Order: sequence, then C-alpha cells, then structure tokens
Amino acid sequence: MKDLNPELNEELKKKEQIKEAILPVMYDYKDKRDSVLPESEEGLREKLRLIKENAINDIESLKKRAIFNLEKNGIIVIEAKDAIAAGKEIRKIIGNENLVIKAKSNTANEINLKEILKDKELVETDLGDFIIQISEEDDLHPVLPSFHIPPEKIAEVINKKYKKDIKAMPEDIVAFARTFLREKIEKAKIGITGANVISADGSVFILENEGNISLVSRLPDKHIILASFDKIVNTREDALHIVKSAAIYGTGQSYPAYVNIISSPSKTADIQNKMINGAQGAKEVYLILIDNGRSEILNSEFKELLYCINCGACINFCPVYHQITTRYGSGTFPGARGVLSSFFTQGKEKSFENGAFFCTTCKMCKENCPAKIDLSDLIKRLRERLTEDGIEPENIKEMLKNTKQYKNPFGKVEEGKIPKKLYCC
Repeated sequence: MKDLNPELNEELKKKEQIKEAILPVMYDYKDKRDSVLPESEEGLREKLRLIKENAINDIESLKKRAIFNLEKNGIIVIEAKDAIAAGKEIRKIIGNENLVIKAKSNTANEINLKEILKDKELVETDLGDFIIQISEEDDLHPVLPSFHIPPEKIAEVINKKYKKDIKAMPEDIVAFARTFLREKIEKAKIGITGANVISADGSVFILENEGNISLVSRLPDKHIILASFDKIVNTREDALHIVKSAAIYGTGQSYPAYVNIISSPSKTADIQNKMINGAQGAKEVYLILIDNGRSEILNSEFKELLYCINCGACINFCPVYHQITTRYGSGTFPGARGVLSSFFTQGKEKSFENGAFFCTTCKMCKENCPAKIDLSDLIKRLRERLTEDGIEPENIKEMLKNTKQYKNPFGKVEEGKIPKKLYCC
C-alpha cells in the first residue's frame, strides 16, 4: 500500500529512534553513578539539601554579600529582572563585535540567547551543543543534549556542511570539533558561559570535562557569565559540595575533569607589586544575575524548586520523558521542572500545555534527585491551582460529570456492553 503521509511516518520513526536511544544511555549512566557514589549516599544528599535550603531561605542577604564581594574583586555584576533585560545588557557588553563563543549554559537557553544574538555569529563550544547546533536537532537533555544523534548522522552533517570526509567514529568527530572550535575560540573577543554555583564570599564555580569553558572564560577579552540568583550559596566549601554532587548525579563521575573558580578578571602584580587587570586571561568579567520569575517562586509554595542544581537526574528515569521527551516540559527545562518553571515564566495555560497533567506521580524524580526535590508533589500542587481556575484535561471533566450523574466515571453503562470510553485514572 502506498504511504499516504511520508512526513508523518518519518517523524514517528525518528521518535521511536530517540526512545530506543534513551534507555541504554540512562542505564549506562546509572551504572557509572552507582560506582562512584560514596558509602553514605543519604549523607551526601542530606548535606546538599541543607546547603540549598539554608541558602534559599537567606537568599536576599547572600545575594547582597555575593555582589559586594564579587564587585570588590573587580567583577561587574548586573541584575536582570527577565530575559528582555538580560538581552539588552548582553548586547551592550558585546557592542559591535560579531563573533561570540559560548559554553554550555541552561540559563542562556532559558533567556533564548540564540534569538538575542541572531544577528551575530554565535558558536557553541561544548561538543554536544555544537552537534545540536550544526544538526539543527532538538536539545533533549540539560547535560547530554545530543545523546540521541548517532555518529553516522553527525559525520554526515559535518561532511556536508564543512566539505570534509571524516568517518562516523567518535574519535574522528571529536578531533574535527577540536580543530574547528579552537580556531573560533582564538579569534573571539567575547566569551559567554553559565555558572554552576556562586559563593557569597566572592567566587563563581563552573564545572566541565572538555576544557572548552576554561578557554571560553580566559582567552577572549570579555567574559560574560549568565546565572540565576538561586545559584548562590553561603561559602566556597558549600559550592564545592554542589560541584561534587553535580558531577555524580549529572554524568556519573566522582568529580569533573575541570573546576573553574573565577573570583576576578585576570591580574598580575609582578611589576613593583602594582596590581594590573588583564594579564593572560579575560580583561573584563561580567556576571548577569537573572531573576526571570524566581522571586515569585521564592515567595510561593514551590520554593523547593530553587534547590535544583541542574544535573538532569530527575528526567533520566522519568517514564513520561522516556515516552514523549521534550513534549514534557518547557523549551528550557525538560520534565516536571520545566512544567513548574513555565507556570511562573509563561503563565498557567502554557504550563498546562507543557504537561502539568502528564506526570504519573511515580516519584522516580525524587528518588534520583541529589537535593531530594519532590517534583511529583509540586506537580500535584500545580494541578490544584490549575483546576481551581478551570484548567484541566477534558477527560477529567467528563469523568467527574459522569461520576456525579451515573456514580461511575464511564457514564451510562448498559448491561453486557463495554462503555463507549474507558478512562484511566
């Protein structure tokens, strides 16, 4: 029989390939994570939760102290209420420069940096993000964005786009990316990164494995750091515990290959002990602290959401994510966290569209979260809010109506006959 809708079939085939790619990657991640977990995993998680809970409860005071200490060290700190304000500040710093190199940053995705700099040459330097960029595919994971794209597809894109002839081997792909991206990094005068954690005593922590963040934050004249204020914790010791937790729960490593601790622009005092900014590293460092709905979260029953350290562990074994991937969550954050965040940044209707009623409340997210955030409980609270405003799936409305009228969710049931609709509740 002739295929009547080849485009739809191709889309369904692609979705099945993605679903098939998820499980092997996630089980491999679980094995790695289990192998590096300390004997007292519960102690690790309890300490992390306490660090974040204390920080969020005292965040206004910690933010003031962080800004004071960072500015004292020469970092220019700018507070931005939302994505629009952040975009204006970024463009002001960049000025007339065209080439901008960027390292992995969920905050950059959140404010849609690609759109903000659509007239610039924005180059992703993290390999996964670079693959997503040149393949024009969807980013499916905050830590492993390109895990679903096979080497054959990556090599095909590179060979076509850059007139190369590399083999579909991970080693060859990495070698090409290293050479290509190094050339861009060496030319750029603007580097943009995110931040994993900020200490109130005056340091920014950025973890990585590839080494690209070290280059992006040091070689250009200007380094712009994008971060939300909930990344701030009390001390550098607290920050290092988060770094360790992020490595274990993010990629299954005992510790990252590199931890960048940035406390000021590069400087030297080697000439008559006079401190001069702009030695071999960045001459100027900017930290843009973004709110984007977090103040509202902070003052709500969803405050626990701000304990998140962006490791992605919550979606690794989420049954809903495994089935529909990015259809569950916002464009920035996949899964329940994205649904909850979108309630504050995009509105209640959008949070409904993003999957507020998709969650099965299995609590696999809480089981895998290093901060023990109970996303399924927060989703239940969100559903209560939406239901109060009359926003809920039509099937639920029908079930409630039938229950009131017929004392069952299926409606009028005739003896010996199957109901017209069988609901799962």
